[in-house]
Amino acid sequence: MMQYLQRSIDPRNQYRRWIDPRHRSLRVADVTAYLLQRGWKQLPPDRKGFQAFQEPTGELVNGKPVCQLVPDSEEYDNYGALMFELVTRLAEFEDRQAAQVIDDILRLAAHDTPNGAGEKQAREAEVTSK
Repeated sequence: MMQYLQRSIDPRNQYRRWIDPRHRSLRVADVTAYLLQRGWKQLPPDRKGFQAFQEPTGELVNGKPVCQLVPDSEEYDNYGALMFELVTRLAEFEDRQAAQVIDDILRLAAHDTPNGAGEKQAREAEVTSK
């Protein structure tokens, strides 16, 4: 006879604690800069609503480049889901955890701020660490 109850999880929330919620806040410009900095090549889009980036390996399958698609706007209702899928694919391609990819995108974005605040903070941190 069972004496204990195990708390169940609503199937809709099954992965909520496993997924880094920052994926929803990534900006298109920051993701694009990350890809370009890592050697991805931007190609002309082949479908509405997305930018296409060819993998740095230059691999072709049946004569077609292997690409990842980045939404061209943060205004889409399913933007969070699109970013989740993209970050997951990037993590798989780079053979690392999705949170590490998000960390690097956000780190790069912090250094590319228009007012130079990110660069100043990096220089100050470098000076203090010496």
